Amino acid sequence: MTATTIDAPRAATAAHTRFYLWMAVAMAATAFLGFAPTFWLPMAQGVPERIGVLAIHGALFFGWTLFLIFQARLVVSGNTARHRDTGMIGISLATAMFIFGGLAAINAAKRAAAAGFGEGGEAFMIVPLAALFSFGVLVAAAIINVRRPEWHKRLMLAATAVILDAAIARPFIAYIVMGGHIPPFQGTVGLAGLGGPPPPVAGVLIPALIGLLFIVAGMLFDWRKLGKVHPAYWWAGGFALAVQLVKIPISDTPLWHGLARFMISLAN
Repeated sequence: MTATTIDAPRAATAAHTRFYLWMAVAMAATAFLGFAPTFWLPMAQGVPERIGVLAIHGALFFGWTLFLIFQARLVVSGNTARHRDTGMIGISLATAMFIFGGLAAINAAKRAAAAGFGEGGEAFMIVPLAALFSFGVLVAAAIINVRRPEWHKRLMLAATAVILDAAIARPFIAYIVMGGHIPPFQGTVGLAGLGGPPPPVAGVLIPALIGLLFIVAGMLFDWRKLGKVHPAYWWAGGFALAVQLVKIPISDTPLWHGLARFMISLAN
């Protein structure tokens, strides 16, 4: 009876830990499949000669999902000491993602301006930068709570969910908007060679909200296994949703356009 009483919590903890591993795998699969038509297939044809910042940006962001799987696997195997030791790699990777993510956003805005869509490019800059902002805040919160594993793992899951919007939007653009007719590889990756105006900010809200469903899945798992939702999810989910909703009206303000032009000027 005593052994059964002790083993039950252990089994519940193990199931909960495995959940985060499989969530990491699901998010990595989402990132890979979403970017397959516009990133991985072009990359398979050769190292990009132009717009290399997009290639580095894409590799870093996908590397983050693989790192998340690695870290979750360490916890599942009981190697929590190594999980903590390799945390600095995650901090370095997140920092690089923030830098190259910002450069990629500026690069896209400059290409839009060169094509005659300057205002649209400036407005759309808020989409990747809002995702980066949410990611940075949630990763920082997870680092602060590194000694509170119940908070840490949920915040890391949420941080990854907020950067999946681009991967989720790509299949829609490639197979519905473009009918599957992806431009041939010409030394570029991503959507760099498509031309045309950037989509409206409100038009990419749905992919962002779909990405947040990973947080909802975590909340449902908590509710089913624990009988309640951990406050980390309420905090992270509410914050991420607020950023997604607020970015739409902000993107059309003179203040945002002025800030976007300033950031673009810094890269010139």
